[in-house]
Amino acid sequence: MPAALGRVGFGPFEIDLETRKLSRSGRILKLRPQPMSVLCLLVSQAGRPVSREEIRRLLWGESTFVDYDAGVDYCVNRVRSVLRDKVKAPRYVETLPRHGYRFIAPVKRERPFAEPTLAVLPFANLNGDPAMEYFADGVTDALITELARSPAVRVISRQSVLHLKGSNRKLDEIARDLAVDGVVEGAALHEGDRVRLTAQLILMEPERHAWAQSYDCDICAVLSTQREAARAIAACVATVLKPPGAWSPPPVPAGPEYPEVRAELVDTYLKARVQFDRMSAEGLGKALQYFREITAKAPDFALGLAGHSACLFCLGFWGHAPIREVYPSSKQLALEALRIDDSLGQAHVALAWMNLLLDWDLTAALREVRRAIEVSPSDTDAHLFYATLLYFVGRHSESVTEVQYALKLSPASLLPNQYGAWMYSHMGRHGRAEAQARRTLELFPDSLQPHFVLGWAAWYQGRADEAVAVFEKALGLSREALSLSYLGHVYARLGRTDDARRLLRELDELRTQGHAPPIAFAVMHSGLGETDTAFDWLETAYRLRDGYLFWLPGAPGLDPLRSDSRFAQFVDRMGIMPPYRG
Repeated sequence: MPAALGRVGFGPFEIDLETRKLSRSGRILKLRPQPMSVLCLLVSQAGRPVSREEIRRLLWGESTFVDYDAGVDYCVNRVRSVLRDKVKAPRYVETLPRHGYRFIAPVKRERPFAEPTLAVLPFANLNGDPAMEYFADGVTDALITELARSPAVRVISRQSVLHLKGSNRKLDEIARDLAVDGVVEGAALHEGDRVRLTAQLILMEPERHAWAQSYDCDICAVLSTQREAARAIAACVATVLKPPGAWSPPPVPAGPEYPEVRAELVDTYLKARVQFDRMSAEGLGKALQYFREITAKAPDFALGLAGHSACLFCLGFWGHAPIREVYPSSKQLALEALRIDDSLGQAHVALAWMNLLLDWDLTAALREVRRAIEVSPSDTDAHLFYATLLYFVGRHSESVTEVQYALKLSPASLLPNQYGAWMYSHMGRHGRAEAQARRTLELFPDSLQPHFVLGWAAWYQGRADEAVAVFEKALGLSREALSLSYLGHVYARLGRTDDARRLLRELDELRTQGHAPPIAFAVMHSGLGETDTAFDWLETAYRLRDGYLFWLPGAPGLDPLRSDSRFAQFVDRMGIMPPYRG
């Protein structure tokens, strides 16, 4: 997998793996996107053989059937040329006959955070029963959540380590790819009402075991045990890795200890967490059933209430449930969870979203999300939402900083990667949006949202034919409302009115099924030059309190409306930043 974002140096060169900029002694060097992607791959995997097949997949994906040898050769030759490297006496890129290449120069990586950084690997399931896999996964997730609360360390998100489940890769390779100072390994055994947990902390450079502990407890005490382990790990890391003379903050903020709840409810809670993390319609539906059971049987269990609140929010946000039904309940559950335990970051994030989408109160949303980051500094969702709110109030540079922070916490997760791409797109930074979208597609080739960003980046940078091709590919991935409206908008702007109206008819069919938001019609009619109709659809979105309207100033596909005075008036009604002028 590609390495975490950040700057790395080798010899007189420095490369930013996010912006894809290469410099030598401070001077920016030009390198086209495909050779730059190859260089980033080689540098991120420094010291490890990279096959030509890996490069092929990076550049053309799985579905391209071409003679790619010449393309790979061209990219590698361009990399060597810009680095002034030689095939027979390489300093940077070594050829491995009949295999591929290896980056051989020492690479110096920029630390992603001031604090020591950890990754918790998926715990092993010692039961040996696949049906008990949820328990090991739930315990892993609980430990990551507890470590995320510590101001002394930063912990990589669970989504960025899931691919390592059952992996036999060496720990130093894992630590290098995730840009962490150490990893936590563990195992879980669940027999009846008893649980045995083991965990060990391995620090790198040099590699050494720094802490290990076994816990035997009743299942009712599992969550408290995870908090105890998190405190011990954070304290150990803060002590071992802190700079000489530095002050060490308390490992985990003070807060109510988790109450012991009935064994079957702890089991249900862990199942709910695992299903929730899948973020699919099916997974969220199953999680909701579990959280409802927990709330009914243990209405004072704050963790259950917070999870229940977040689940309802996600179901509404992703269109799996009517927002008018789930948002009010989500807000009430978050408030109740925080009444019991104000240190739950997940509940603060859910409440912040409700402050925005239910109450349209930006000030309250900002207050809650700042509190979420305060009590859980490694919470990726909190940093992403804070970035969103900062964008809404026009603080773009701070918004970018938060996006970058979230990407360092979750370098191999889909959501923050595609979120970052969209954020740059909305700011009108289309070159940077394109680079982030391409990086996301390297990780998730069939994901839909990065194709949207890539299409708009091509369109706004004057590459209309490429934009059409990308949007057509997106429509092939999913014939959903935005796929139809984005392609239809571009068709219409290029004079292909019949093709655009054909897609508009299909969009109308989706609307009758309740699967087409008003913004999709606004984008389509904007492209067709039907300005009054487009504004009518924006008014419909406003009447329905569609949260997408907060993105309006930089929303793609609406630029034909921006010269109309009604657009500025509309943005002013929303209380967000001035109209987009990029």
